[in-house]
Amino acid sequence: MSEALTTTQWKPKASIAMITGAVMLATIVEVLNTSIANVALKTIAGAFSVSNDESLWIVTLFLIASSILLPATEWCSSVFGRKKFFLFCIALFGISAFLCGIAPNYQALLFARILQGLGGGCLVPLSQAILLETWPKEDHGKAMAIFGLGIMVAPILGPIIGGWLTTNCSWNWVFFISVPLCMLAFAMVAVSIEDPPYARARGWQKLDFTGFILLVIWISTFQVMIDNGQKNGWFGSDYICKLGTISLIAFILLLWRELTCKNPLLDLKIFKNWNFAWGTAVITVTFAIAYGSIAILPMFLQSLLGYNAYLSGLAAGPMGVGSLIGVLLTGALAKTVDLRKQVALGIVAIAIGSYMFSNLNLSIALLNVILPNIVLGFGMSTVVTPATTLIYSSVLNSEMTNASSLQNLVKNVGCAVGTSSVGVLVSMYSQVHQNYLVGKMNMLNTVFADRFNDMVDAFRLLGDSAVVAQTKANAMLYKQLIQQSTLSAYMSSYKVYAVVILLILPFVFVIKRVRYDKQSKDDN
Repeated sequence: MSEALTTTQWKPKASIAMITGAVMLATIVEVLNTSIANVALKTIAGAFSVSNDESLWIVTLFLIASSILLPATEWCSSVFGRKKFFLFCIALFGISAFLCGIAPNYQALLFARILQGLGGGCLVPLSQAILLETWPKEDHGKAMAIFGLGIMVAPILGPIIGGWLTTNCSWNWVFFISVPLCMLAFAMVAVSIEDPPYARARGWQKLDFTGFILLVIWISTFQVMIDNGQKNGWFGSDYICKLGTISLIAFILLLWRELTCKNPLLDLKIFKNWNFAWGTAVITVTFAIAYGSIAILPMFLQSLLGYNAYLSGLAAGPMGVGSLIGVLLTGALAKTVDLRKQVALGIVAIAIGSYMFSNLNLSIALLNVILPNIVLGFGMSTVVTPATTLIYSSVLNSEMTNASSLQNLVKNVGCAVGTSSVGVLVSMYSQVHQNYLVGKMNMLNTVFADRFNDMVDAFRLLGDSAVVAQTKANAMLYKQLIQQSTLSAYMSSYKVYAVVILLILPFVFVIKRVRYDKQSKDDN
């Protein structure tokens, strides 16, 4: 039976609203956990008497485990049936979250986080595939607007919720909060979701074991390299060089294996789909910038303005307001305005928001943080929602699970690169600006000389000797030098983000136009 006939005849029994609510709850729980534990790392490190660097493995192992099982989503769904596999993932995620909360030692916590990552990694692609299959083709814009709101707002809410729970309860509740949500999601999925004919269990399928091993090696080494590159001096470190070499070799071998294998783990032929390939590239860069922006703001607020973890997370909250505005706008315009123009509008908004952040200083008011956040949130959701619709506009329903898995895998790699870029850019530009400012700090510079002499006079009036006064003045000026060079580094990083996002603007219009009308649902 052809897919067209099967799709026409088969309809889910539950309502679209019920199905959407079930899969979106599962998605939000998983995405929330990518960031909710970040603000609790120092507290957890203290509780288990480990270093701050060691506590980073709580995040790293979760991300590795999440990415590893992504490409196997299609295989697992075909073996067990998509609904059963979906329910298994939700159950594993909830149980492992509970195990994280009651972990008696650090090793048990890391093991539970790996299980949690394995359970959560497939939830997003499965949810996305089910949404796209359930909603009519002409309403994919609305479906992706709802989906985009979840995946954009959840990472923003994560640090806020995590910070509040850590401060007012304990770090354990950062994990416990997922348990009731998973129970509710499990019940909703069990009642509302059913497998279409092409997603039902087909029994044991041959697994590309070699490809899976290469995938595990590539993802593991790449993620560890990205997470530890900055503190080890990147490729000035033998450790990072070895990880990079292994990751590159594994990646090349993985591509060769999947392109030549008869039953590949990753069906890379989907990248022959023009809109899927170019749309995935655009959305990956957007998510890299998004996660970089989400990571850089708390660092700026904590290191230079003295915010604590909760307040710095709360400061990013307005980004969710902007995301909601963008989702509502793109959902309303999905059928009337060219989706590519909507993506272009979002890219311009991200660039404007990043530029607004690049003009901040140490005397800013709260409004100066709120407005750029709203603009950034609006831009990101305005890119993600229509871009996702473009990506899947010509993907067959039978290919949806595989396509969603691959797209999310590539997107995860972009998020990892975007997050790590924060440390790289801030460190690099701090050195650049520091070297520039040091050259201005000499007595031949009349501005510096007047400032130095004023400080010396002020300390002398407080009773210090000339030598002590000069020493204190030098120390204070050096502290201001470090502070200003760090501030300039953050501002330069935002300028880089603005330039990078604008560079992908021309590629948006390389994507084929999608239009739904009475004659044709898909006019390229």
